[in-house]
Amino acid sequence: MKKRFGLLLIVFSLLLAACGAKSGALAVSQNGIEVYDPVVRAPGGMMAHGEGGAVAGAFMLIKNTGAQNDRLVKAASDVAELVQVHETTMDGGVMKMAEVAGIDIPAGGQAELKPGGYHVMLINLKQELKPGDSVSITLTFEQAGEITVQAGVIKQ
Repeated sequence: MKKRFGLLLIVFSLLLAACGAKSGALAVSQNGIEVYDPVVRAPGGMMAHGEGGAVAGAFMLIKNTGAQNDRLVKAASDVAELVQVHETTMDGGVMKMAEVAGIDIPAGGQAELKPGGYHVMLINLKQELKPGDSVSITLTFEQAGEITVQAGVIKQ
């Protein structure tokens, strides 16, 4: 019984430590904004082509270490004709993506751009993106201004 309790205590402690652990790789820290683990999923499967051409999603963790609330309002990249900040929602059991005016990032808080949630959508790609490539994405914030990150391309 004591061994089982001790094992559970160790497992619980490890889980608790993991929850408080710092995020993955810091890509950039500028004007109170930190961007971690930016990646672009290479087009493939159902997401390979939108109405006008290939599309890809960019994902990352954005932390606001500043004293003021901030907001991601725009994104840009040379690899796509159009870049939008999107949110994925469920509507009547159907997954939909739509452009949003921005993503709030409170002072001391964070926003996770991930599949099934907020993300940066690269629309009508100008070139093929393959795993191992790097994509430059400029994020525009209301307070922090423009911050450019290099996002590694990963497999869909």
